[in-house]
Amino acid sequence: MGEKNHKSQVRTVDTKHIVDHLFKQKSVEDMLQVLVNNVAYFFPEAENISTRIVLNDQVYISSDFQENHFISSDILINGVKEGSIAITVNDIDNCSNSDLNLSEYKKTLNTISGIAAVAIEKVKELNPSKRETATSCYCCNLLDDYIFVLDKSCNIIDSNSSFEKCTGYSSSQLSKMNMKDIFSQSENNHSAMKKILKAFDKGNCEFEIENKCMDGEYVTLSVKCKPFKHKDNACLFCVAKDISKRKIAECELKKSEKKYSTLVKKGNDGIVILVDGVIKFANNSIIDIAGYGLTELEGKDFLRLLNPIDHDRYLDWIKTSYRNGPGEDLFNVNFLKDNGYYIPVEICASFIDYEDKEALLLIIRDISERIESEKFLQMERDRLLNYLDVAGSIIGIVDNNAKIIFVNKKGTQILGYKNKEEIIGKDWFYDFLPERLQNITKDMFKKVMNNEVDPPPYFENYIRTKQGEERLIFWHDVPLEDENGRRTGMISSGEDITENRKMEAMLMESEKNLKTIFDHVNDQIYIYRPYGNFIDVNQELLNSTGYTKEEMLGMNPKDLLLPEEKYLKDIYTERVLEENNCIFEIAHINKIGELVQLEINARLIDYKGEKAILSVARNITERKKAEESLKIYACELKKSNEHKELFTDIIRHDLLTPASVVKGYTEELLHNIKDEQVIWLAEKIRDNNDRLIDLLETATKLAKLEKEEDIVFERMDIQAVFKNVASVFKDQLDMKEQELLFSEERHCLALVNPVIEEVFSNLLSNAIKYSPPKSKIEIIFEEEQDRWRICVIDYGIGITNNDKKLLFNRFHRADKAGIKGSGLGLAIVKRVIELHDGEYGVKDNPSGKGSVFWVTVKKE
Repeated sequence: MGEKNHKSQVRTVDTKHIVDHLFKQKSVEDMLQVLVNNVAYFFPEAENISTRIVLNDQVYISSDFQENHFISSDILINGVKEGSIAITVNDIDNCSNSDLNLSEYKKTLNTISGIAAVAIEKVKELNPSKRETATSCYCCNLLDDYIFVLDKSCNIIDSNSSFEKCTGYSSSQLSKMNMKDIFSQSENNHSAMKKILKAFDKGNCEFEIENKCMDGEYVTLSVKCKPFKHKDNACLFCVAKDISKRKIAECELKKSEKKYSTLVKKGNDGIVILVDGVIKFANNSIIDIAGYGLTELEGKDFLRLLNPIDHDRYLDWIKTSYRNGPGEDLFNVNFLKDNGYYIPVEICASFIDYEDKEALLLIIRDISERIESEKFLQMERDRLLNYLDVAGSIIGIVDNNAKIIFVNKKGTQILGYKNKEEIIGKDWFYDFLPERLQNITKDMFKKVMNNEVDPPPYFENYIRTKQGEERLIFWHDVPLEDENGRRTGMISSGEDITENRKMEAMLMESEKNLKTIFDHVNDQIYIYRPYGNFIDVNQELLNSTGYTKEEMLGMNPKDLLLPEEKYLKDIYTERVLEENNCIFEIAHINKIGELVQLEINARLIDYKGEKAILSVARNITERKKAEESLKIYACELKKSNEHKELFTDIIRHDLLTPASVVKGYTEELLHNIKDEQVIWLAEKIRDNNDRLIDLLETATKLAKLEKEEDIVFERMDIQAVFKNVASVFKDQLDMKEQELLFSEERHCLALVNPVIEEVFSNLLSNAIKYSPPKSKIEIIFEEEQDRWRICVIDYGIGITNNDKKLLFNRFHRADKAGIKGSGLGLAIVKRVIELHDGEYGVKDNPSGKGSVFWVTVKKE
């Protein structure tokens, strides 16, 4: 009963009064003696606190101080340790404060040692008169704790500067406020207010409260209150600490505890705890992995869940982990499921204390899917490498030391090597770049690897091949980074643009040449916007018009036309826009008013991203004059043609008739005369008359062909036509014992006019004439896409190259001694084939003797 009264008396001691009393002492020794006797009253378990103070080799000690398990704090004066204050908590097991926190005691003791240091300095400094006026408020203002004093109505009657800073109010403002004005009206604070009111009667109290600062921010405070008398009025001395951060930490700790509890119980990985190899704990996830229930696992030997062939390897791994401590090594093993099948798992091990025993914590992860994924990724990697090898660009990877770790097939080829192994491991810069580029390029690479700069997205650089050739490559680089963002290498893709650069140079040269042609061509060339001004003009147009280029670029094509013809420009422009091309004639007026007749070929083009019209104008002034002359000439030619037709009619009617009469009388003479000399003369007359008739008929046919303008084509089998023509020459072939051979029997349908018989007749006649007796003549029909080629092959003496060039001209005959002919036969062949839009020619017989005459006609 007496002990309880003693505690009650102790808890009502006024600590503010103690501080005031310290500052009123006349000497340091007296002040320290007062302090050593009153330090205990700053702690909630004052009756169990004993104290020792040491200052400059002087020791002040309470009678019950114990030398073991004490807490100490240094007394620092001007930053120099002058002494220390130590306390012990006696009979700690019987303390009424179950929440005894030694760190809080340490903080309080540090505060007391700070007060002591200030008091010692003031006692040494102040004279007796000043010392009397010093108060404990000076010391309280130096403390970090929030100190305030309340009367029985909870009005604030005093406070230190720390509390003023915390609330945001001045001391004068606080002195007019009630505690309710600065504390939030939460349910927790209402409970605290009740404790404060009870503290006036029951002694010390502790509580937590939310303080509302002037700026609206809330701060959680831990408050300790002690009642005391001030001017015969009951007051409450309150010391508060900001525990906002601690509260946040506690909240986070609870969240973390809940999170880790969830992870252990419900995490994806299985967790088991082994004691002496026996399962003492298993989480829910182990069910998904093993298939066993928790009750089936607990108390089971863990080795029974592993493949027997892995037992020794597992035990060795555990021993190594125990000896070397937990490391990063993981153990892969086959785990037995409840269905009797094994699955691959990955195990991580740690040694822990579990229920006061050394235990083994195993984290077990099913890696079945991962192994399948790794197999798939390996397949994808192999496929990717195949893709990279067939890529049309160089693809290479270097590590952060510029050593090549990968190059694709295209890169190997461009670098001039047979296989990748010759390249892998080499220094990219010193082995594959020209010497002049090595150092500057590698310095930039180092900056990229150190994350000082980023590589340019695209750039051009030269490489050096194995053969020493330099190739220009268009590169795209991307840095490789690990999970921490550290750059570990570079992947590069490159396009060989060496040939492109050469082509660009050629194009530039070509453009330069075209520009030269554009400016020096005799035709006038200009480009203009539809219905707009000139965009570009060449020098010939400037010469023709007399304007400068600057003047022309400010003009419209209409400005060069006669007023009455300006509307024509819009009409021709519309035609160009609709048909993309238009040819017309128009007259331009030059700067001095002269009229220039032009023929213009206009075309729609794209010019630097916009539609424009390109016009090529040719001066036809002289041609117009020539056309007038031509008209006169045409009239004269018409008269000449009329004369030619008259001459053809004379040949046909007036010359052939007497020749036919001569032929008849000559034949009659040969049948009736007997004189050898007369017969010989008659035969000469007959032969020359036949030659004259042949010449007249041939000339008539040629004249007819030259004036025929509409020729009608029919569908005919030209092989059958040729054979029909050949039947006429049977007597001549028999006379010279010549053999006529046709190529394979086939239908050769073509679009021809019946006059084609003249072509076959002349070619076969020539072949018979110029081939020796007992030789062969071949007729061959060949297909050439949409045409038939007909070849007449003889084995005669052949034709010289000089004769071949002129052979199809009128009246030209090769030098064939003793061979009769007018020289018009092949001219007829030429004209007929031209009318059929075909081709003709002669070449040497491939056999080495004779000639091959050929013509072509269109298939049906």
